Amino acid sequence: MTSPLIKPEANDLIAELPQAERDLLLSAAEYVGLERRRLLVESEGPVNHAWFVVDGIASILSVMADGTGVETATIGRDGMIGFQIFHDVSVATEQTMMQVPGAAYRVPREALRKMLPQLPVLTARLHRFAVYLFTFAAQNSGCNRKHPVEMRCARWLLTVSENLKRPELDLTHEFVSQMLGVRRATVTDTLSSFESRGLITTKRRQITLLDIDGLQNATCECHEVIRSARARLIYDKPSSSPLRDVIKSKGETSVVAEPFG
Repeated sequence: MTSPLIKPEANDLIAELPQAERDLLLSAAEYVGLERRRLLVESEGPVNHAWFVVDGIASILSVMADGTGVETATIGRDGMIGFQIFHDVSVATEQTMMQVPGAAYRVPREALRKMLPQLPVLTARLHRFAVYLFTFAAQNSGCNRKHPVEMRCARWLLTVSENLKRPELDLTHEFVSQMLGVRRATVTDTLSSFESRGLITTKRRQITLLDIDGLQNATCECHEVIRSARARLIYDKPSSSPLRDVIKSKGETSVVAEPFG
């Protein structure tokens, strides 16, 4: 393993492992620096490595036939990329690439598969992480359908900042537009509005969050739904979702309304 610049405990999954499990996992790990757009998992390609991110953010992209893509979820220090390996799936449908540059500990597929019976705590954590990731992707899909760009952009900036654990985001307007699936001009207008309200500052290749409370007021309920699921499933912390008091069923019948019903 290359001498690391960032300790493996910066990844929240690794940090929660007992020392014996941590040592075993890291015995097969390689420290890798990751530049922006570095491919980690290719769509319709083999999943050869698991990546435990210690800095930066990766985006899971749904790829379209015209070669475009839209972000469906993000993974940072809170999880593992290449979770298909955990489920013994060899080919990914989605592409995963680095959105914000950073670093990760990379473990080969076969090594991780062989170790899993000796990693009970990691196995339990990965089960919970898989549920969280499904929740993230599902809520993100609903948000993209129902909510205006300003709310979605505020949620996205907050999510990236929380994963990085810092307010400075190494991002361009063009990249944000790709992740949100909207025109670059729309993102520029939205970020300009945020900046004029003192919520952020922007300069070339960087967006800095100044007013977290203000951004939280500008976003939709989806941010708190995802954050609540993350707290419960990854960090074992009690957290109340804004959906808790919404009437969703009567007896065994769903009463959730159609979007345009």
